[in-house]
Amino acid sequence: MLFRKYVSERENERREIRFLRLLAALLAVMVLAQSLAMIRLAGAEKTVLVPPEIRRSFWVSGNAVSREYLEEMAYWYAGLALNVTPAVSDYQNSLFLKYAAPSEYGRLQAEMGARAEFLKRNNTATQFSVRNVTTDEKGLKVALSGVLVTWTSDKKAGERNATYLVGFRFMNGRLYVSEFKETSDQNPFGDAAAGQP
Repeated sequence: MLFRKYVSERENERREIRFLRLLAALLAVMVLAQSLAMIRLAGAEKTVLVPPEIRRSFWVSGNAVSREYLEEMAYWYAGLALNVTPAVSDYQNSLFLKYAAPSEYGRLQAEMGARAEFLKRNNTATQFSVRNVTTDEKGLKVALSGVLVTWTSDKKAGERNATYLVGFRFMNGRLYVSEFKETSDQNPFGDAAAGQP
Protein backbone atom coordinates (compact mmCIF):
# COMPACT_ATOMS: atom_id res chain seq x y z
CA MET A 1 0.00 0.00 0.00
CA LEU A 2 2.83 2.36 0.84
CA PHE A 3 4.50 1.46 -2.39
CA ARG A 4 1.36 2.31 -4.40
CA LYS A 5 1.03 5.63 -2.57
CA TYR A 6 4.66 6.43 -3.31
CA VAL A 7 4.30 5.53 -7.03
CA SER A 8 1.05 7.52 -7.26
CA GLU A 9 2.62 10.62 -5.71
CA ARG A 10 5.61 10.30 -7.98
CA GLU A 11 3.38 9.95 -11.05
CA ASN A 12 1.43 13.05 -9.98
CA GLU A 13 4.65 15.00 -9.60
CA ARG A 14 5.77 13.90 -13.08
CA ARG A 15 2.42 15.03 -14.56
CA GLU A 16 2.71 18.38 -12.79
CA ILE A 17 6.29 18.84 -14.04
CA ARG A 18 5.21 17.94 -17.61
CA PHE A 19 2.29 20.38 -17.40
CA LEU A 20 4.50 23.18 -16.07
CA ARG A 21 7.09 22.53 -18.79
CA LEU A 22 4.39 22.70 -21.49
CA LEU A 23 3.01 25.86 -19.93
CA ALA A 24 6.48 27.46 -19.82
CA ALA A 25 7.09 26.49 -23.48
CA LEU A 26 3.71 27.93 -24.50
CA LEU A 27 4.44 31.19 -22.65
CA ALA A 28 7.87 31.42 -24.28
CA VAL A 29 6.29 31.00 -27.74
CA MET A 30 3.71 33.69 -26.92
CA VAL A 31 6.42 36.12 -25.73
CA LEU A 32 8.42 35.46 -28.89
CA ALA A 33 5.35 36.04 -31.10
CA GLN A 34 4.56 39.30 -29.31
CA SER A 35 8.17 40.46 -29.62
CA LEU A 36 8.18 39.76 -33.35
CA ALA A 37 4.85 41.60 -33.76
CA MET A 38 6.18 44.62 -31.85
CA ILE A 39 9.36 44.72 -33.96
CA ARG A 40 7.29 44.49 -37.14
CA LEU A 41 4.93 47.27 -36.07
CA ALA A 42 7.65 49.62 -34.80
CA GLY A 43 7.61 52.76 -36.93
CA ALA A 44 4.38 51.81 -38.68
CA GLU A 45 2.13 53.84 -36.43
CA LYS A 46 -0.29 56.27 -38.06
CA THR A 47 -1.29 59.58 -36.62
CA VAL A 48 -4.82 60.58 -37.57
CA LEU A 49 -5.09 64.34 -38.03
CA VAL A 50 -8.35 66.20 -37.94
CA PRO A 51 -8.57 69.63 -39.56
CA PRO A 52 -10.42 72.54 -37.92
CA GLU A 53 -13.28 72.01 -40.35
CA ILE A 54 -13.96 68.30 -40.49
CA ARG A 55 -14.58 67.26 -44.08
CA ARG A 56 -12.45 64.12 -44.02
CA SER A 57 -9.65 62.75 -41.91
CA PHE A 58 -6.14 61.94 -43.07
CA TRP A 59 -3.06 60.24 -41.67
CA VAL A 60 0.67 60.61 -41.46
CA SER A 61 2.96 57.64 -40.84
CA GLY A 62 6.71 57.30 -40.44
CA ASN A 63 7.48 57.70 -44.15
CA ALA A 64 4.23 58.51 -45.97
CA VAL A 65 1.17 60.72 -45.93
CA SER A 66 -2.33 60.09 -47.15
CA ARG A 67 -3.69 61.41 -50.42
CA GLU A 68 -6.31 63.42 -48.52
CA TYR A 69 -3.63 65.19 -46.47
CA LEU A 70 -1.69 66.13 -49.62
CA GLU A 71 -4.83 67.51 -51.25
CA GLU A 72 -5.91 69.52 -48.19
CA MET A 73 -2.45 71.01 -47.68
CA ALA A 74 -2.03 71.85 -51.39
CA TYR A 75 -5.42 73.56 -51.39
CA TRP A 76 -4.42 75.58 -48.31
CA TYR A 77 -1.03 76.62 -49.74
CA ALA A 78 -2.59 77.58 -53.09
CA GLY A 79 -5.08 79.72 -51.19
CA LEU A 80 -2.25 81.48 -49.35
CA ALA A 81 -0.38 82.16 -52.58
CA LEU A 82 -3.22 82.94 -54.98
CA ASN A 83 -6.12 84.42 -52.98
CA VAL A 84 -4.31 87.64 -52.14
CA THR A 85 -4.68 91.38 -52.04
CA PRO A 86 -1.88 93.93 -51.65
CA ALA A 87 -2.87 94.44 -48.00
CA VAL A 88 -2.50 90.78 -46.94
CA SER A 89 0.21 89.59 -49.31
CA ASP A 90 3.11 90.03 -46.84
CA TYR A 91 1.31 88.17 -44.04
CA GLN A 92 0.23 85.32 -46.33
CA ASN A 93 3.73 85.05 -47.80
CA SER A 94 5.29 84.78 -44.33
CA LEU A 95 2.73 82.12 -43.39
CA PHE A 96 3.44 80.22 -46.62
CA LEU A 97 7.21 80.40 -46.05
CA LYS A 98 6.91 78.95 -42.51
CA TYR A 99 6.24 75.64 -44.24
CA ALA A 100 8.84 75.94 -47.00
CA ALA A 101 11.41 73.16 -47.31
CA PRO A 102 14.71 74.45 -45.91
CA SER A 103 16.58 73.69 -49.15
CA GLU A 104 14.00 75.62 -51.22
CA TYR A 105 13.32 78.48 -48.82
CA GLY A 106 15.42 81.10 -50.65
CA ARG A 107 13.93 80.37 -54.06
CA LEU A 108 10.35 80.31 -52.75
CA GLN A 109 10.93 83.51 -50.78
CA ALA A 110 12.19 85.30 -53.92
CA GLU A 111 9.24 84.07 -56.01
CA MET A 112 6.64 84.95 -53.38
CA GLY A 113 8.29 88.33 -52.79
CA ALA A 114 8.24 89.17 -56.50
CA ARG A 115 4.56 88.24 -56.72
CA ALA A 116 3.72 90.39 -53.67
CA GLU A 117 5.68 93.34 -55.08
CA PHE A 118 3.80 93.05 -58.39
CA LEU A 119 0.43 93.05 -56.57
CA LYS A 120 1.36 96.14 -54.54
CA ARG A 121 2.83 98.05 -57.46
CA ASN A 122 -0.25 97.47 -59.65
CA ASN A 123 -2.86 97.52 -56.85
CA THR A 124 -3.93 94.06 -58.02
CA ALA A 125 -5.67 91.18 -56.27
CA THR A 126 -6.10 87.58 -57.40
CA GLN A 127 -8.63 84.89 -56.58
CA PHE A 128 -8.20 81.24 -57.52
CA SER A 129 -11.20 78.89 -57.60
CA VAL A 130 -10.21 75.22 -57.69
CA ARG A 131 -12.22 72.95 -59.95
CA ASN A 132 -10.05 69.84 -60.20
CA VAL A 133 -7.37 68.26 -58.01
CA THR A 134 -4.88 65.70 -59.39
CA THR A 135 -2.56 63.95 -56.95
CA ASP A 136 0.73 62.09 -57.38
CA GLU A 137 1.06 60.38 -53.99
CA LYS A 138 4.48 58.82 -54.63
CA GLY A 139 5.97 62.05 -55.97
CA LEU A 140 4.25 64.10 -53.23
CA LYS A 141 2.80 66.48 -55.82
CA VAL A 142 -0.66 67.95 -56.26
CA ALA A 143 -1.92 69.81 -59.33
CA LEU A 144 -4.82 72.19 -58.80
CA SER A 145 -6.78 73.29 -61.88
CA GLY A 146 -9.30 76.09 -61.83
CA VAL A 147 -10.06 79.69 -62.68
CA LEU A 148 -7.74 82.56 -61.76
CA VAL A 149 -9.51 85.92 -61.58
CA THR A 150 -7.44 89.12 -61.46
CA TRP A 151 -8.78 92.41 -60.10
CA THR A 152 -7.17 95.81 -60.55
CA SER A 153 -8.53 98.34 -58.09
CA ASP A 154 -12.24 97.48 -58.13
CA LYS A 155 -12.46 96.28 -61.73
CA LYS A 156 -12.15 92.75 -63.05
CA ALA A 157 -8.99 92.74 -65.15
CA GLY A 158 -9.03 89.16 -66.37
CA GLU A 159 -10.18 85.62 -65.91
CA ARG A 160 -8.39 82.54 -67.19
CA ASN A 161 -8.07 78.81 -66.64
CA ALA A 162 -4.90 77.95 -64.76
CA THR A 163 -3.18 74.93 -63.24
CA TYR A 164 -0.78 75.20 -60.32
CA LEU A 165 1.56 72.53 -58.99
CA VAL A 166 2.33 72.25 -55.29
CA GLY A 167 5.26 69.92 -54.55
CA PHE A 168 6.09 68.66 -51.08
CA ARG A 169 8.91 67.07 -49.11
CA PHE A 170 8.11 64.90 -46.10
CA MET A 171 10.83 65.25 -43.46
CA ASN A 172 10.78 64.43 -39.75
CA GLY A 173 7.06 63.75 -39.73
CA ARG A 174 6.23 67.13 -41.29
CA LEU A 175 5.13 68.13 -44.79
CA TYR A 176 7.10 71.04 -46.32
CA VAL A 177 6.40 72.91 -49.56
CA SER A 178 9.26 72.45 -52.00
CA GLU A 179 7.67 73.67 -55.20
CA PHE A 180 4.91 76.06 -56.25
CA LYS A 181 4.54 76.93 -59.91
CA GLU A 182 2.07 77.33 -62.72
CA THR A 183 1.87 74.39 -65.12
CA SER A 184 -0.71 73.41 -67.76
CA ASP A 185 -3.71 71.11 -68.09
CA GLN A 186 -1.76 68.95 -70.55
CA ASN A 187 1.21 68.59 -68.18
CA PRO A 188 -0.16 69.25 -64.67
CA PHE A 189 2.94 67.98 -62.84
CA GLY A 190 5.35 69.98 -65.00
CA ASP A 191 7.34 66.90 -66.03
CA ALA A 192 10.04 67.73 -68.57
CA ALA A 193 9.69 64.30 -70.23
CA ALA A 194 5.91 64.75 -70.68
CA GLY A 195 6.44 67.83 -72.85
CA GLN A 196 8.72 65.99 -75.32
CA PRO A 197 7.30 63.95 -78.26
